Amino acid sequence: MSNSSNDFHGSDLPGYHPARLNPDDAEALLAINAHLRSPSPEWVSFIGETLSHWLVEQRVPHGVVDDAKAMWLIERIDEGGEVNSPAALNLLQRCCVKAQRVPQRLMQYLQVQEARMA
Repeated sequence: MSNSSNDFHGSDLPGYHPARLNPDDAEALLAINAHLRSPSPEWVSFIGETLSHWLVEQRVPHGVVDDAKAMWLIERIDEGGEVNSPAALNLLQRCCVKAQRVPQRLMQYLQVQEARMA
């Protein structure tokens, strides 16, 4: 991986391929993200795109965020009622945009987070 966080690309991760992401990989990426103090725009984009694709398109049911997916996501990105990072907010936004159907609870959570950041 590059020494500069501004030069980050998903392809910098050994063995990374978006089609082969599994739950353990997703958990690991979110754990890394939670420890970054100042993530680069590239990292924020990578987390949002990679994990939203995995959650919405690769996990059953495909193309939607159901209650179980919404709960999984909120449990991993929420700290005391707030998203834990800019990348987590980007992930939340992308999931809500990509999915054909999203639970009202997740949309309300997103609206609260966006209002907090405004």
